[in-house]
Amino acid sequence: MLKESFIAPTPEEAYKLAIKKYGSIDNFKVVAARQYMKDNEFVSEITIEVDENSYYASIGVDEEDALINEINILKEKMARMKSTLTTPKDTQVIEAVKEVLVDRGLQDRWVSNMLDPFVGTQVAQDKDLLLSFILEEIEEALVISKYPIDKKRVLFVGPTGVGKSTTIAKIAGFSMQRGIKANDIAFLNLDTFKAGAYEQLDFYAKRMNIAHYHPTNLKELKFYLETLRDKKLILIDTTGSSPYDFEKIFNTIEFSNDIKDVSSYLVVSTTSKYEDLMESYNNFSFLNLKSVIITKVDETKTIGNIIAFLIDTKLPLSFITTGQEVPRDLEIATKRKILDMFIGEIENSKEE
Repeated sequence: MLKESFIAPTPEEAYKLAIKKYGSIDNFKVVAARQYMKDNEFVSEITIEVDENSYYASIGVDEEDALINEINILKEKMARMKSTLTTPKDTQVIEAVKEVLVDRGLQDRWVSNMLDPFVGTQVAQDKDLLLSFILEEIEEALVISKYPIDKKRVLFVGPTGVGKSTTIAKIAGFSMQRGIKANDIAFLNLDTFKAGAYEQLDFYAKRMNIAHYHPTNLKELKFYLETLRDKKLILIDTTGSSPYDFEKIFNTIEFSNDIKDVSSYLVVSTTSKYEDLMESYNNFSFLNLKSVIITKVDETKTIGNIIAFLIDTKLPLSFITTGQEVPRDLEIATKRKILDMFIGEIENSKEE
């Protein structure tokens, strides 16, 4: 319940103001009344109690706005409470930890949200202890795919230059090492834009003795999918695209809509900025993405951008690639691997 006051020359007029606003005495309760001098004149004041929904409706605020308002009030109260608990050392330690994490690629807002609960606690007195708690939060937030390859048809999408074709060859090799024969695997290449796209994957196909096809329209795609229906694994390469290659994206949509019972994997590079990673996700999220593969781990010292991306999208991570060798430089992703790389970055930053 909320309290509200009405002031008028007489108690009766003050009461009428409340009636005018809320329509009926049934909609509020008078809890106090008084008279006092104001500007050398007597005025009357009544105080009522009214439920929150009626109050916010009377001022033109809907329930959602009212809830937001209440949340903001609570946040302000919490901030005031925390300010009384925070010591100079707390502030210094928290800011130092935040600087390290943001500098290593994590998003400022995520770091702030994670650090907020530790304000005013003993943990905030120790930088290493606070870091260890945040690393636990990161580990909890990361999602790893339980089954890296769960269907016979796998579609690989992502921006230009991230290494999709090489990754497909690595996954073919990975599958062969686990018992699938080369003649039970096929490559389909849907890239009708990039010069040399077919040739790159064809090189690996010939070296691994894997059948390779290049459908250029939906009719051919349907033909090959029907012809290859007995294959145990069909790996499908698609056109790479920048965020602004709408024709290429639409081309991928056209093909993908006709591929049934397929797992779609988003391939992204660790060398990409967080903003570019999110742009790729937004471009291909219509495919109901199964998982993420991150490439070029060997080409960067910073993976905080990847961690931030995985946390924000909540996409499972299936594989990471660590070089150009096929199939050697492919690993099944684990939380331990990602955290070890990130902890190594933090340790290096301490030495700098």
